Amino acid sequence: MLLPFLLFLVAFGAVLVLERFVHRRLQEVFLLLTGHVEAATLLYSLVLLPGVALHEVSHAAMAALLGVRVRRLSLRPERQRNGVVRLGYVEVLRSDALRTSLIGAAPLFAGLVALILIGVLVFDLGSMQSALADGSAQGLLDQLLALPRATDSWLWIYMVFAIANSMMPSSSDTQSWPPVIGFVAIFSALLLLAGGTDLVAAIAPFAQDAARWLTAVFALTAFVDLFVVAALALLAKSISLFTGRRVEFK
Repeated sequence: MLLPFLLFLVAFGAVLVLERFVHRRLQEVFLLLTGHVEAATLLYSLVLLPGVALHEVSHAAMAALLGVRVRRLSLRPERQRNGVVRLGYVEVLRSDALRTSLIGAAPLFAGLVALILIGVLVFDLGSMQSALADGSAQGLLDQLLALPRATDSWLWIYMVFAIANSMMPSSSDTQSWPPVIGFVAIFSALLLLAGGTDLVAAIAPFAQDAARWLTAVFALTAFVDLFVVAALALLAKSISLFTGRRVEFK
């Protein structure tokens, strides 16, 4: 019963780890290629632009839906004093913790919806989910290796890459999450205690199915990211050998 949730955690963890390598390798390649920080930042932002646009627009859309005024939206990249590149931002008026949390989480929700739609309509995500339900690692791998055979596959692989590596909430997006998560956890625990084993039995199939779909999405994303990280590492090495430039991250 716990296996679907453990697989979900593994796939999600892999995406989080690979995302850091993706951003670092992208910046490294463009810095080596251009030798100029501003030009590298611009190219870096352009590669991820579809995902960044979805990220920021989802913030603004959720704020408008919840009645919170949006003051400013920008998709222009900016390098912060600590060296971190901010690819875009949305400024909204202050609100309560619940609405602020939902606004902060909007990019993750929107990104998952977009990835599921691409997965279902283009890459046969349903078969990946079925392979997970059957416990067939080979079936899942076969579906992942078949990604390039889809119609317009490289365009959609790029969209998966851009969206997946831009949808995670930033530290500022999650500042108001702790009290909301605490309240939801306590409420859920009380609900489960009140419902007992009957409630657990009723929701378990749905929860397991949802975990498998999310695992399939994150497995697809991790597979794409792994390929891209390897390609970027090879490209960075080649450019470094050709130009004699090196990039060191502090």
